[in-house]
This record gives sequence, structure tokens and C-alpha cells, in this order.
Amino acid sequence: MFTQKKPATTLRKLHSLHALPDGRAFTGKIEIGKARYQFTFTPQEASAPNGKLTLRGSVKVKPPTGSARTVNQVTASLLATQGSIVSAPPVPKSLPAALQLEQPTRSLPATDATDEQSSVGVLYFKLSPLDGRALGVPLDLSAVQLNARLYATAEVERDFQWLVSALVLAKTEAQLTGYLAEINRSLKA
Repeated sequence: MFTQKKPATTLRKLHSLHALPDGRAFTGKIEIGKARYQFTFTPQEASAPNGKLTLRGSVKVKPPTGSARTVNQVTASLLATQGSIVSAPPVPKSLPAALQLEQPTRSLPATDATDEQSSVGVLYFKLSPLDGRALGVPLDLSAVQLNARLYATAEVERDFQWLVSALVLAKTEAQLTGYLAEINRSLKA
């Protein structure tokens, strides 16, 4: 006699999530049919293992009804960046002079998107695996890419965009360490 096991219910996978800056956090929406879940990733610490930006923080999901749920110690590891099509934000007022980008020696003409004139427009992160059920989201969140578009509308967001852009352009370990320290200072402010 043969018995057939009922297949386990598999959840649909969420592959990527779009978010925008919201102060020191990134917010977006997860839409499932007509249901909208508010998603927030709030970084609290930055590091750069192997020179790649990694943010650690909390994820909060607010379902259409009920209470928000939070998961701490979520890691967002930078996969790639995309350049911005607009001018770079101004240098943060609090940035030590030693960390301001030096004017590079150019062999080609400068454009509005060259070296210190350029900036990062989108950060593509791989989030550490999340438990959708624990967050109240009926999706598989085990391998989500967070696409954080840096559309800065506040000073704290412009400062973060400038610092991340400078970190991506960092040519020395001292610059990398300095920009990381400034990013961490801004995340805790």
C-alpha cells in the first residue's frame, strides 16, 4: 500500500523590496493583493568587512491590522550601488576637514558625475534571512534584496548619502575607517 504525503505549504518568495530614506531609516511597502504592510529597516551600526558596507539594525513590519512586529540584529550587506543622476549632496557640516574628499588629478574632463561630484543613488543590500511568519507577513522572506533609493529630502538623509558615496570612493584604509566612524556617529545621533 502506498500513501502519499500532503505537500508542505510553501510560501511565495519575496525577492526584492523597494525603500526610501526616512530620517535614519529606510521605509517601504510589501503589498500582497490589497493588503499593505509597512516595512522599516533602521540601521544602528555600520561596518565594512572586506571593504563592503554592512549595516546592522532592526526590521519592523506593521500589518494592515494589528500591532507592528520587530526583529533586531538584521544585517544588510551591500551587493552593489548605482550612481545618482543628480548632483552630489553637500559635504556634511559636521565632517572633519581631514575626511573631505581631495580634488583628484584628472586626465579626462570633469562632468557633473565625476569623482567628488558623483554620488550613490541606490544601494542594493542582501538582508539576512527573515521569518515572514514571525513578522506577520505570509511570504518567504529568507532571501530578500533591499533596494534603497537615496532620494534625500532632509539633512540627515543628505549627510548619509554623502558619507556612503565617499565610502564607496575611499582609496585608503584611513578614509574607509573615517567614513565608517562618521556613518556610525550619524546613526546614533
